[in-house]
Amino acid sequence: MSQLGGEGGIGAEDTPSGPMTLRLREGSVTPEGRRLGLTGGEVLLSVNGVAFSGKETALTARLLMRRGKPLALTFAREGGNLLVLAGTTALGRWEQVPALPAPEGDAARIDPDGLRNYEVMRGPEGQYDLYAVEVPLLAVIAPPLWLFQMRVWAPGATLLVGMVAAAIVTPWLSLVVWLSAALWIRGAALPLLRMDRQARGLGFAGVVAARSETEAHKLHQARSPGDRCIFCPEKETAAQAA
Repeated sequence: MSQLGGEGGIGAEDTPSGPMTLRLREGSVTPEGRRLGLTGGEVLLSVNGVAFSGKETALTARLLMRRGKPLALTFAREGGNLLVLAGTTALGRWEQVPALPAPEGDAARIDPDGLRNYEVMRGPEGQYDLYAVEVPLLAVIAPPLWLFQMRVWAPGATLLVGMVAAAIVTPWLSLVVWLSAALWIRGAALPLLRMDRQARGLGFAGVVAARSETEAHKLHQARSPGDRCIFCPEKETAAQAA
């Protein structure tokens, strides 16, 4: 039976045995779902912090209401719930299952516009790094500076040398190189970061949605106690875990 109501009630459907939600079928996760670190069997708990009940059509309707902006989806996962931003419902094949009870403290509404996805790279001994999936403005305005800030040394040094060499020839050529680098980094930023972290022995471990990088570190360390950020000072890592 469908009912219209508040944010959590749009398209909500209950059965005689209770409310129903969605679960990603085993082996059905799409590339988009894998990019968010999702796996088969994960149950959708809430949308934008509000308990979800309904079919896939209800979830799609919620996304359409956002007019191209992503939803904050919370999934049940062993060791702690997983919050990600998703701009599509094509994360895998969905099936209806009985809704899980919402954990205490997870009933607050979430503003997805205040969140961003952070990709987590992790090593076998608990070392990790994370970075925003969305390419920051600094990367476009000053590509070498951003690459150095992210410890991607070789591409950063190559760009800087190219810009200096172009400036020696003529300032206009330096400007052309700078603008070309800005266009290039928009598509190359994430692959460069991934390759650099893989060379350091890290592998993709998932995605976490947070309001800031500091919050993303806290969420990851709460889920994986004892992990050590490879670039964070020890005092800062301890403060994030607290």
